[in-house]
Amino acid sequence: MTPSSMVRMALVVKDGKVAAITSDENVPSAERVIDAEGLYVLPGIIDAHVHFRDPGLTYKEDFASGSAAAAAGGVTCIFDMPNTVPPTKDLETLNAKVEAARAKAVVDYGLYGLLTVGSLKEAGGLSSHGVIGFKCYMAETTGKIPPPSDGEMLEQFSEVAKLGLGVAVHAENQSIVRYMIEKLRAEGRVYPRAHLESRPQIAEEEAVGRAILYAKDTSCPLHIAHLSSEGGVDLVRGAKAGRFPVTAETAPHYLILDDSRYADLGPLMKINPSIKGRSDRAALWDAVSDGTIDMIATDHSPHTLAEKSGPDIFDVASGFPGLETSVPLMLTQVNRGRLTLQRYVQLASANPARAWRIYPKKGCIEVGSDADITIVDLSSRSRVDPTKFYSKAKWSPFDGFEVEGQATYTISRGKVVMDHGVVDTLRHGEMVMPGARRRVTTHGG
Repeated sequence: MTPSSMVRMALVVKDGKVAAITSDENVPSAERVIDAEGLYVLPGIIDAHVHFRDPGLTYKEDFASGSAAAAAGGVTCIFDMPNTVPPTKDLETLNAKVEAARAKAVVDYGLYGLLTVGSLKEAGGLSSHGVIGFKCYMAETTGKIPPPSDGEMLEQFSEVAKLGLGVAVHAENQSIVRYMIEKLRAEGRVYPRAHLESRPQIAEEEAVGRAILYAKDTSCPLHIAHLSSEGGVDLVRGAKAGRFPVTAETAPHYLILDDSRYADLGPLMKINPSIKGRSDRAALWDAVSDGTIDMIATDHSPHTLAEKSGPDIFDVASGFPGLETSVPLMLTQVNRGRLTLQRYVQLASANPARAWRIYPKKGCIEVGSDADITIVDLSSRSRVDPTKFYSKAKWSPFDGFEVEGQATYTISRGKVVMDHGVVDTLRHGEMVMPGARRRVTTHGG
């Protein structure tokens, strides 16, 4: 499969690279042959938004368990977020994370640097040591990372643009969120749905608009992480119509769940930004179809079950695991006709690689590219069973969901790291770094 076509061919892999794409009759002898009859061979799935909690919060997840979860789910490369303990904001903390990943990772990984209060002077060093890009939290998140002021954020965008990298933003308005939490708590409204009430659509919409304005002013390539609202979609669509280099991601939970599920899922639904209404979900699907949304990522954010329970929703940890459910959930949508398999390849492989400047090393099946391959069976039927997760978080808001389609092999640089659900957990992953310092247009709908 490619973003534009489907062909029946054979792949030859040598020394971790795609060596040939040929007819079945011309395949040379090989140490191992995988018969993919009846299956679909995709460019390796890239998840550009995960939280492996390593270092500092490894009781929730670490690079060993998280990357094994990635392999189990069909993901060949991940980009890890910087809100660890300590956060990845300078060379010392970056080196600590690199060492943790190098010792444990099953699949390849990229690492984000952090933009926060006082971190501007560290951006050049982080860039020269290979961060995939930078993350700016416009509202507090796990790790209590303070958002930079507007002036500092504007200066940070300018510096990142000079370095030839891009900024991913968690786009929510801190002032609105903090005000609403205090108001709801004072009124005794601490039930699960109050999380949605504390993070209304306007909180995301204002922050998305502000980030676009700052990026436009500084010529900084911008990525909107986990887009969740109709208003946010409209702003991204408008920015793209103006030919501004902005990309956006959404996640399976925003496409499949809506606010009606707070009643039965309770605190397990809590994630930032909040999961919103049916009209928002419909707008996100439209954006997936028309190219406004460029990629699917999981925001894999594991916690213990104890941290996901309690009488006050504002004390409950935000986030849930997603690496082992994303591919089967999205393949189910392919089977239901919500998107084509070619479009899924764009969203989950080609576009992330292009946006973060690792294409065509990754994100495609071409001679000379890394042999990162996800082989899927569209006919496989099963139920989500979190007790079988490789992630340390063995629970999910999708527990029991019927899915049609799953990854049967995950191949990372020519090595089979997952075979029918069984992961080879030996360390294999390498750090990926951005190539040419330029922005590449992603594929639309």
